Amino acid sequence: MTKKNLIFFNSKSGEGKSAEIADYVVEQLEKNGQQAEKLLTSSKEEAIEKIRTQSAGYQRLICIGGDGTLNVALTGLLHVKQRPVLGVIPAGTVNNFAQKWNLPLEYHEALKVILAESHRSIGIGECNGQAIVSSLMFGSLADVSNRVRQQDKQKYGLLVYPWQAIKQLPKQRSYPIEFYNSLVAMDAKVWVCLISTSNYIAGRRYLEEDSNSLHLTMLNNMKINKLLNYGYFALTGNLRRSTTLTSFDFKKLNVRTLSDKRISTRIDGDPGPYLPLQLSWHPNFIECCVTEKIF
Repeated sequence: MTKKNLIFFNSKSGEGKSAEIADYVVEQLEKNGQQAEKLLTSSKEEAIEKIRTQSAGYQRLICIGGDGTLNVALTGLLHVKQRPVLGVIPAGTVNNFAQKWNLPLEYHEALKVILAESHRSIGIGECNGQAIVSSLMFGSLADVSNRVRQQDKQKYGLLVYPWQAIKQLPKQRSYPIEFYNSLVAMDAKVWVCLISTSNYIAGRRYLEEDSNSLHLTMLNNMKINKLLNYGYFALTGNLRRSTTLTSFDFKKLNVRTLSDKRISTRIDGDPGPYLPLQLSWHPNFIECCVTEKIF
């Protein structure tokens, strides 16, 4: 049977080159005797709905873009029982997912990985009905990230984040937050909270070991003389080497604010829901095309 591929891409990823990459992918797949169809949508919501309702007719879903593009695709697959194999061609600013799974960042090589048919099962997180491919963040640094424009990310890359963080440092403050599940409950005054699906964030490895769960690390209950920890994280992205933090892994967790302030989140680099949050881990969520050497 001829393999059917659905091509999903974000025309704004990779400095607008994703559409050109999509044309190349379609051409190469057809040369290999496979069918390929581009998924054309006008909004994130439309893309999620089309992937949810149409993906069952395809053996492979190829995503061209960064973690945000993958987030849209996997959100669409959250409630699909028969999921296609996922192929990834990185074309974003950071590409945490590709970093974790050792996927080539050059699109010709990434397509070779997909055509090699080497798969492994991967897990993802979920927050309030939305996928978490790489990370969720809230607190001071998330607020800073909300001020970063897409064109600045493409022009300056990762340097735009520490620059914004340093500029906003005197204005930052903590948020009173409760974390709880069926086993434990904890209150904390949170400056920055990072929840990740892997040991790579912003293209950097910030955990020595990876586990089959969600990871939470936060700067919390800090005194004013320890604000250098915030600055260190803003510059390096490395929380777990800081001296004022709390870290743990979990499968399910609820998060809510203990104040009247609305607290926003960022998921995979884009604006996410406001607190409260319901978080869960989905192990072995989808089969993904990977390089053989990671096994």
